[in-house]
Amino acid sequence: MLVFESYEEHERHLPSTGKYIIAQFTKEYIVVYQAFKDSIAEYAVANQKFGGDDYDFGRVTWLKPSFLWMMYYSGWANKQNQENVLAIKISIDGFEHILRHAVLNRSFIDSLPILDIFRKNKTPEQVQWSWETYHDLRGSKTDRKAVKIGLSGDILQRFNNEWILEIQNVTEYVKQQQLLVKEDKISKVLLPRERAYAPNDLTILKKIDATSISL
Repeated sequence: MLVFESYEEHERHLPSTGKYIIAQFTKEYIVVYQAFKDSIAEYAVANQKFGGDDYDFGRVTWLKPSFLWMMYYSGWANKQNQENVLAIKISIDGFEHILRHAVLNRSFIDSLPILDIFRKNKTPEQVQWSWETYHDLRGSKTDRKAVKIGLSGDILQRFNNEWILEIQNVTEYVKQQQLLVKEDKISKVLLPRERAYAPNDLTILKKIDATSISL
């Protein structure tokens, strides 16, 4: 599923500042990441969808398009209940449908002057988004922001049943790259080839407060 490039090449093609959907994508699909404990990951890979006794469809599930942000968040698959990193290929049409239904993460609402906008745009198909500090290969903060997208309710069901094209457990690859970083062999690290994603519907960027992309 994943296409790789060197860390140097990875950084060369990404903007140094701004808020971007950083991801690996084609015209047909985009890759997002999630990290889970063994039982959830095993079910997902075996069935190519989520479910089983330990997966809770009543909770918000967060998608991370950026590989390095997923690595920072999961501690390179070392945090409890995040021991398995899954690469999830979803259709572009599905991804853009998700973004068109996005509203700002509720935890940030009270401190921002867009509460009325949030209330007007709240829908039963709840999708939340927030911008998080992007961390580099060694975990240091950068001036970039990476998006995370939370799904719940009906739209989570559609994600699971309609838009997932492939699920792959990439934990072994993750551990190999982490070891190279620990050994300071940065030139040997291979990362997923990621770029700043420009939606087919460019109004989506304004909706989620993303930095404009020059095409």
